[in-house]
Amino acid sequence: MSRYSPSALALLLAVAVPAAQAAAPEADRGKVPEGIDLTLDFVGNVAGNPVGGVEQGVEGSYWIMAQSKFDLDRLFGVRGTEVDVQAAWFDGGNLAREKIGNSISAQQTWRPVDGGRLTRLTVTRRFENGLSVMAGRAPLNSYFNNSPLNCVFMSNAMCLTPYGPIADLGITAYPNASWAALARYDGKAHWYVQAGAFDYNNDLNRSGKHGLDFSWRDGTGTLGAFEAGYQTGLSDERLPRTYRIGMYRNTDGGRSPYFDADGDSAALTGRPFAELDGAREGWYAMADRTVWRGEGRRNLALFARGFVNTGNAAPVKHFTAVGLVKTGTFAGRDRDTFAMFVSNIHFDPEQMAYLRDRRIALGGSGTPNDDEMIAEISYGWALRPGIRLMPNLQYVANPDPIYAPTRTTDIPDALILGLRVDVHFAQLLGW
Repeated sequence: MSRYSPSALALLLAVAVPAAQAAAPEADRGKVPEGIDLTLDFVGNVAGNPVGGVEQGVEGSYWIMAQSKFDLDRLFGVRGTEVDVQAAWFDGGNLAREKIGNSISAQQTWRPVDGGRLTRLTVTRRFENGLSVMAGRAPLNSYFNNSPLNCVFMSNAMCLTPYGPIADLGITAYPNASWAALARYDGKAHWYVQAGAFDYNNDLNRSGKHGLDFSWRDGTGTLGAFEAGYQTGLSDERLPRTYRIGMYRNTDGGRSPYFDADGDSAALTGRPFAELDGAREGWYAMADRTVWRGEGRRNLALFARGFVNTGNAAPVKHFTAVGLVKTGTFAGRDRDTFAMFVSNIHFDPEQMAYLRDRRIALGGSGTPNDDEMIAEISYGWALRPGIRLMPNLQYVANPDPIYAPTRTTDIPDALILGLRVDVHFAQLLGW
């Protein structure tokens, strides 16, 4: 277990304590004032690879998330205004890095920095004409390129954000928050557009920061994001659908995945990667489509995801995925889900050239495969309201060796057995 500072403990408790009180039975707590929405969630992941990888093993990780939303209209008469405070606690190991050697985690709860972190502190103002604006501290991926279907899985290839933008553009991703501003307009007939700007400052993600460093204008760039979409729900039409298209741009050009400052192979010279001018850019598209609907919420939805890097050279050239989610499985299991996806990560030629040269420097030969394919089949068992168990089977074909620096041959394909546990205390205790 890692050591955590008193400030990190205080941060989580400041949000978790009122949330836990609200989740307690009515006899054990005071009534939560109207206009305050409290959440306390636990998500745990356990994964093991009985076949493949650099070695076999088992790793576990988890997070605890506490959130308080304050409707200032109901509380103080400030029309259309909401304050959102969210904190989380993370811990655990990463099977992909530590046992398989590849860069794409099989556990969506794992994060590089353990401990407590302020993950969001925002004020949102909604106007009657469909416009809303948000400002504060927030991660970009909470607002762009996501869908509820993404996290019916455990693999980080799909949940929380489809793979690519974090590795290529360094988009701020939960739980790492930075200064942010966003404007969204919801028009008629279910169309919307939104755009946001987020400070890019990697120093904020380091150990010991806990999301409490509110430095201003100390970053190395600005992340911009734009998205346009169309979305309907089960209450809007029998077969709802969602379509989104968007782009990211980071004014910090990043580093070359291959060259050093003199234009030589960084893997052969051992020198740092060259800093790049220009910008990092990428585009994404996603589609969710319900193709069958039974009684209640029973339905079958198909989905597709895509990302392509269009700016400076970065590890991933493009990502694609397709899959399905069936809600309502067997008789009497209307809340259970059966889900599967297949994805392909195509790495940039410069990234693969670096991995080739690193292998050569160690006495090996050959280049790892340009394409890493990841698939998952999961079953979401709604044990009772608020508790969901998700056993899953993942397969990684052509694992990249990014976290196997001494590897001189290809890593064997990996079979992963996983279990995800979600506990939503608000539902569990019925408040």
